[in-house]
Amino acid sequence: MSAGRTVPSYLDEISARLPGSGRVRAGIVAELHAGLLDAIDACQAAGLVPDQAAAAAMREFGDPADIAAAFGPELGARHARSTALTLVTTGPVIGLLWTVAGLASHLGIHGTAPWDWAGAPPGAPVFFPLAVVILAVTVWAALLAVAATGRLTRWLPRRPRLAPATAAFAGFGFAAVDTIMLTLLGAALLTAPGRLAPVPVAAAALASLARLTLARRAARRCLALTG
Repeated sequence: MSAGRTVPSYLDEISARLPGSGRVRAGIVAELHAGLLDAIDACQAAGLVPDQAAAAAMREFGDPADIAAAFGPELGARHARSTALTLVTTGPVIGLLWTVAGLASHLGIHGTAPWDWAGAPPGAPVFFPLAVVILAVTVWAALLAVAATGRLTRWLPRRPRLAPATAAFAGFGFAAVDTIMLTLLGAALLTAPGRLAPVPVAAAALASLARLTLARRAARRCLALTG
């Protein structure tokens, strides 16, 4: 603990080392600040001058790196749960948008395999099954992340990296599904643009693009929390 460190600089150092969003970090720092003030008051009541009391309270709390590390698993679990719940809840909405877009378009989707639809690219027989497999595995990973941060934790092994890792996997999985759907849409725009319903297709594409961006960002943050 450096001799000239002040309470604000001490808290700033802890905040800089904490993972998670700024709102969550601010809440933790506010709790630590309140605890520090109580400790400083107790030291002053014991006869120390303000500067000495602050230094003693910070020594009692410990090194900023150790404090931040202690909050790591909790913050990782919070972020993983938030990421997984967001992905799980947006999945049906985006799936419904793509379904509406397909039904509204003139692609001949009734009674035919997806790779036989009008505008399907040459790789469609691979793309469609691959998207289904990735989606199924991804949904299970997201549900596991939710379970690993909820009430089921009492029956699951205590692995601090489990939830962030599965949430990261789910994020990259949903991003892959959205990438496949946007790739198929791009092929349809090149081969059969007149068959597509503009408004439903645009809504589905924008929703997938938004989730693709957010899912990748959240997945990278979760992946960083596993380190």
